[in-house]
Formats: sequence, structure tokens, C-alpha cells
Amino acid sequence: MKIKFYNYIVIATLFLIVGCEVEESNDNEMVSISDTQFNFHQNTNELYISSKIEPEFEGKELDKVIVEWFGTNLENTADSLMLLDDGTGGDIISIDNIFTIKIDNDSLNIKNTLGDDSGSVYLNVLAVYIGKIERQSSSFRIGNIIPRIISINADSIITRPSGATLSLHLVGAKVFDADGLNNIKWVGFTSFHIEGDSIMNDGNYIYLYDDGSSDVIYLPDITSGDILGGDGIYSFKIPVFGSGNTDPNYQTKTGTFRWDFVAQDKNDEYSLSASHEVVIQ
Repeated sequence: MKIKFYNYIVIATLFLIVGCEVEESNDNEMVSISDTQFNFHQNTNELYISSKIEPEFEGKELDKVIVEWFGTNLENTADSLMLLDDGTGGDIISIDNIFTIKIDNDSLNIKNTLGDDSGSVYLNVLAVYIGKIERQSSSFRIGNIIPRIISINADSIITRPSGATLSLHLVGAKVFDADGLNNIKWVGFTSFHIEGDSIMNDGNYIYLYDDGSSDVIYLPDITSGDILGGDGIYSFKIPVFGSGNTDPNYQTKTGTFRWDFVAQDKNDEYSLSASHEVVIQ
């Protein structure tokens, strides 16, 4: 049975994560630390942490603000990171009492990196006053993790057959989703003709399948060419028409093409794109 899809616009998602503060205070009680926030910017792979800090508390002047970052496990040895309020390092407005850090989520910067994790992350904010330290512990639930394209398997050079014939070339993309492969909605790619500065197939996606070739995609008997269903490798056999075809509907352009692969999950979140370049001659 042929599967029909509609066009989607690929949007790099700014992933906001709703948090809950572990330590709370009464409404009438003066607090030095409030409004702690955490965001995971998946499209740029950056962590963002901010907290509002009183510049003076119980007669003591603020010296610095530190966050202890545990990642997804409170048993981890915490990364110690400085929050700033000087308009740098992710801070937007200087001297507004909102201390911030934006840091790359990689092992060059922190030990407790986020990968394909789900669950919660944990952190402590420390307001270090001269002669006194205030601490607030917070946890934030990680929601949907965007899918990830791990690798692409496709020819780099394709030679058109001679005559009024065609050849089929298998294209595959290995995809991972932290919420399971059943959470993948679709995988596909667009084809951009570099010399012609134009996009092929009217800009529509060419979809790949992880069905083990069990389904007929196009009548009478064209299947995806996928080898093993449910293994996370999405595939499709693309037709390349021979140089002898005169019908415009059965002609393949020559030149250099950039194929941009994208996956979407059932939460309507998109992966980052992955590109592959192929020359058709």
C-alpha cells in the first residue's frame, strides 16, 4: 500500500524544559535565590542556566554565583560553573540580578554532558555572599529528545545507464531516537542541484522506509529496497533513468547534488539535517 505524506517545514527547535524547584520558601520569607531556569538548546547543543540572585542578603554583599551541575544523576561529581551578570557568556542584560551561563554540551566544557538522555537533570545554585553561602537545589524534567541521524549510506558517484533504461540505487539513513524507534514518524531527504541552483522533485521530500521491503510503495510491485525492518536504517531505491530516455518524465539530470536528510518524530520535533553530496554523470 502506498504511503502518502504531506510537506513539512523543518524548524530548528529551541527546546524549553519545564523545571521544578526542590527547595521552596514561604511567600513572606526573604529568599536570595529565585526563578532558576534551565533550557537545553538541542539545535545548537547548548545548555542554558539562569537564576535571579539578590545582590545583598541579610546584610551581606554578594561575591559570586556558582552552579553545581550533576547532569542526569545526582551521584555524579558535579561540574562547578560560574554564573555571570555582565552581559557575557549567555547573559543578555548586565547588572539586572539575573545570573546566567550558556555553555556547549560537550566533554571539553563539562563532565556531565547530556546525550540521548531522558528523565531529569539536577543542579544546585550557590549564592556566595561575603561570610555566608545560600544554596538552592532544582531539578528539571527532560521531555522529548529530538531524533538523530547517525549516518548516511549512499553512492558518491552514479553513472547513468545507456539507452532507454533505468537503474536503481539504494539510499539509506541510520536514525536514532531516545524514545525508541517507534517514535520516528518519517525520514526523508531533499535533492538540491548545485550547478542549476535548484531543488529537485518540486522541493518535496523523498521518503525512506524501515519496513524490510514488506510494503508496495509504487504499483505494480515497487518496494523500498529496505533490507531489515525495524533496525533503524531507513532506505529507498531511487531510480536513475538512462541517457536514451526522451520523455521528460523519465530523464535524470547530471551534475552535483546535495541531499539533505531529516527525521521527524511523533512529537513533531525534527532532527538536525545531515547532508550527502553525489555526482550523477
